[in-house]
Amino acid sequence: MSQWFEGWTEDEVATLRLGPVWVLSALTGRTVFDDDERGAFWDAVTDAALRSTGAGRAVFETAASERRWLFDEFALDGRPVVSGMLAVTRLLERLSAEARDDVRLGIVRVGAAVALARGPFGRRMTHEDEQTLILVDELLRTSAETAADNPLNSPASI
Repeated sequence: MSQWFEGWTEDEVATLRLGPVWVLSALTGRTVFDDDERGAFWDAVTDAALRSTGAGRAVFETAASERRWLFDEFALDGRPVVSGMLAVTRLLERLSAEARDDVRLGIVRVGAAVALARGPFGRRMTHEDEQTLILVDELLRTSAETAADNPLNSPASI
């Protein structure tokens, strides 16, 4: 894939590449997608690749290069959304903070673009899609990031 993922197995890279597809599945509530959903997804992946740098760009370029097979790969994987997203999070823990943020932001961007396309007139997300993306963003946070952001760990008095 690139220098970002040297030493990773093909399965680990494939899991990371499937991250945006699990977001699509979370938004639609399905594992099989129609042509409009796929079109919005590929537009979002292209945009994420252009906006990302480093590791994020590598993930989305690889997803785009596997365009013909990515959804088949997703169907064969068989992991539910939450299991897949948690597997992606475990892989993100292996990246530097900058690379991790780039990949995570790109995955959430793909979800946001698809959610906008699904919303009224393609201009707003539905409330349900917005809530789903908040959950996805939380699922993609590493345990260290979650612990660091816990208000109970704050030095301020409650």
